[in-house]
Amino acid sequence: MAGAESLISKIVQDSEEKAQEIQVKADEEVAKILEKAKADAKEAARLIENKAKAKAEESHARALTMAGLESRKEILSEKQNQIDKAFMGAVEEIAAFPKGEYQEIIMKMLLEAVESGEETFSVSPGDEKRLDDEFIQKANEELKKQGKKGELKLAVDKDDFGGGFVLKSAQYRINSSFNSIIKMQRDELEPEVAEILFQ
Repeated sequence: MAGAESLISKIVQDSEEKAQEIQVKADEEVAKILEKAKADAKEAARLIENKAKAKAEESHARALTMAGLESRKEILSEKQNQIDKAFMGAVEEIAAFPKGEYQEIIMKMLLEAVESGEETFSVSPGDEKRLDDEFIQKANEELKKQGKKGELKLAVDKDDFGGGFVLKSAQYRINSSFNSIIKMQRDELEPEVAEILFQ
């Protein structure tokens, strides 16, 4: 029996040693798994933090870009407004010239525009006192000197086109109102005006 007890004792001892070995290996494995889980969690947290930072930076950059665009848009709008005022101011300034100077300007424009001398000369309601029958008479005399008929007729237009005139015949219509002239010349003049205003 002593041999059996010795054998059982040996088996128990071996089993305990084996169990201890398994326990040590299991503890080591658990420690490794926990360490890896901690490292993975740390890495995941770092990635999440980096993504959040990148997203925040991107949002911030986008907000700055949008603010910059909005600011530029407002500046351009204000510049355009100032250019509009400059052109309108020029029209108003010419329209406000004293009668003699104003008539000189219109006479020069009219004599260049008339073809036959039989056209109708239309003016804005605001100009009917400055560009009157006496003015038309002088214009007709000048046209006769140029070898034209000198039979212009004066008409007061219902529309106030802001100074200048509209010349009409059966074949054509020439809009020499200041507003129309400014509109036609604006594309060409605007860069120059902008340079003067914003240098």
